[in-house]
Order: sequence, then C-alpha cells, then structure tokens
Amino acid sequence: MPSYLITGARGQLGQCFHYIQKEFPQHQLLFAASSEVDITRSETLRAYHDKHHFEGIINCAAYTQVDQAESAPEQAQQLNAEGVKTLIQFAEAEGVKLIHFSTDFVFDGQKKDAYLEQDPSHPLNNYGQSKREGELYLAQAHCPAVCFRVSWLFSPFGTNFVKTLLQASQSKSVVQVVDDQFGKPTYCIDLARAVLGSLEHPNLFTHKIYHFAQGPKTSWYDFAQKIMEAAESPCKVEPIPSGAYPAPALRPHCTSLDTQRIENTLSLNLRNWEPALKECIQQIQKNESL
Repeated sequence: MPSYLITGARGQLGQCFHYIQKEFPQHQLLFAASSEVDITRSETLRAYHDKHHFEGIINCAAYTQVDQAESAPEQAQQLNAEGVKTLIQFAEAEGVKLIHFSTDFVFDGQKKDAYLEQDPSHPLNNYGQSKREGELYLAQAHCPAVCFRVSWLFSPFGTNFVKTLLQASQSKSVVQVVDDQFGKPTYCIDLARAVLGSLEHPNLFTHKIYHFAQGPKTSWYDFAQKIMEAAESPCKVEPIPSGAYPAPALRPHCTSLDTQRIENTLSLNLRNWEPALKECIQQIQKNESL
C-alpha cells in the first residue's frame, strides 16, 4: 500500500485530507503537524522518513496570513518558498513524489478572461510573491512533482471566509463585504478528494501545475449572500467597495482560474461550489451541535 506524508496536518487543508482518508483505503496517509515535521528543516523530514517510510509528500504546510505577510515577509518566504525548496531537495534525494498547493494570488487580477496555468504571474503582495517563488522552485524539480493552484478555500475546518462570516452573523445583524473582487470558491474537501483520487492517474505528473477551482465566478459579496442563505441566517450582507475596507495587502480584482487542463488531463468533473457550500455549512452546524 503506497503511503503519503501529509505535512501541515493541523491546518485547514490537512484536516480535510484527514476527514476523507477512509474514502481512500488504497492509500496510507501519514499526518504530521509542523511540530513534528518542519518543512524548512530537512532533518525533521529525514527523521520522520526513517521511522515511517513514505513514497510521496502532500504538502499542506503554508503561511497563509496575507495581511501579516506585509509586515513579516520573511516568515511567508521561509515557509512558502524556502520550505518548498527543502521538500524538493529531500524528494529528489529519496526518490519521493511531491504534491504542493499554491494560490490565485500569484496573479494581479487584471486579465478579463479566466487565468490559464501558463499565464504570466504578477503578485500584488508578499504572500503571493512567496507562493510564486515556491512554484518556480517546483517547476525546476527533478522528481515527480506537481502543484495545484487553488482559490478562495473554504471548509468546516481551520480559518476561512465561510466560518468567519457565520461567526460574525451570530452577533451582528449586518455584515459588510466587498463587491468588487471576483474569483472562484473552492471546497477543500472536494480538492482533497480530487488529489487522492488522482494519485495513481498515469497523467498526474504530465504537467507541473494545475488549476483547481469551482465555478461559477462570483464576488465576495455574492458568495457571502449565498452563505447566509444556506445557513438560513437573518443577518444581512451589505456591499462595499474595496476602498472602504483598507487592508495592508493589496488584493487582485479578479482571479478566476481556468480548470480545463485538470479536467481534461485527469478526467475530473468539477462540481459547482454552491452545492459544496451547502454541505460545508451543514457540517459546520453539525460540529457546533456536538
């Protein structure tokens, strides 16, 4: 049975892999928190590999605090770029496969149409820059390596827009959400299922990068409205422009990701995010009632 190390196991994406692992009994998943495997320290990888042999790494470890990265760029750089470099060096030395995740924030959001994998990147903030540098390292890897570039992740786990908005709606009658930033939400559990379901696909490593996102394109405001509807919340959503909600990090205007490559290459049929959102909210409400 092939085994894969899941780094960053306590983060949002790592928890999603843990949640669905029983659906894929053909793979043994080994979950390691950053306290056990620090991807910036190769000795922790080697020590874990000596104890638990694995054939692949699914890297869920990442620095995701977009605004904080503006004042602490070295932290984002260390984890999102140098950490990926360390993983690649280890994977090359040990003959291990590597699966990594990046972000739509590598783009500046000025393209009118959906972004293709090969479109030029131009990050607007330090977080996006650090993730782009991780992508560039992976593009030069001499081991089976692939990157899934994703956008607007949400799930019942960790910190994300859906959970934050639901929490705010419990104490507020009105929430303000920007209506001039557009993209495609991505259900982390669907992403994890797609990755695990593709591990044995002969074409997985045909490309170095794939876009994974769930249509249709929407705005944060419209997404927020759908969240309130699905949760049957009386809280109202008020649209505001980005300029009325200043943040340390610049955000791209529109980062809709084109997913034809992954759908065609890996024979995936990506469902829309709306039914996924309903499932997510049901699980969040279930967790809260336990």
